[in-house]
Amino acid sequence: MTHSSDINIPELLEQILYFLAVEKSLYLALFVSRLWYRCGASFLWERIELKGNNLKYGHHFPDDYTYHKRDCTRCKRFIKLINEKHKPAYVLNTTHLEITFYHSLSDKKIRSIVEMFPNIVHLDFKDSIGFGDKSAESYPNLRYLNLWDAQAITDKGLCAIIGSC
Repeated sequence: MTHSSDINIPELLEQILYFLAVEKSLYLALFVSRLWYRCGASFLWERIELKGNNLKYGHHFPDDYTYHKRDCTRCKRFIKLINEKHKPAYVLNTTHLEITFYHSLSDKKIRSIVEMFPNIVHLDFKDSIGFGDKSAESYPNLRYLNLWDAQAITDKGLCAIIGSC
């Protein structure tokens, strides 16, 4: 069997791994070999989805929400990660970040997120609270923002968000 010199193996592998990322079955494929890991790890960092489990008094999770202890653990590890001095290798690849049902966010944490992940264009803080207008001014590349139930954001903060986009 002969190999054509026109085929770029890493480029072909990236295309295959992209479709695995879309199907959310990429993680196990990264353990096949070092080449697969090098080509595919960046796809894992493109879209980060974290669920907290903090509820305010009188609130409840929606019917379609399933709580898992590991979701809260992942969210806490992520928050710890953004407070560290060293950046993970693939932070520049992150474009989508969803942190939902987490009530321990603060303006400082959100500023750290924006500094660590400068290429974010999609932020979803559905039912996450604890931050206010101060963090609203630091979204340079934003195309989508979900602040559902973000009670501390005022009209002034919304104007700052619009002005920074």
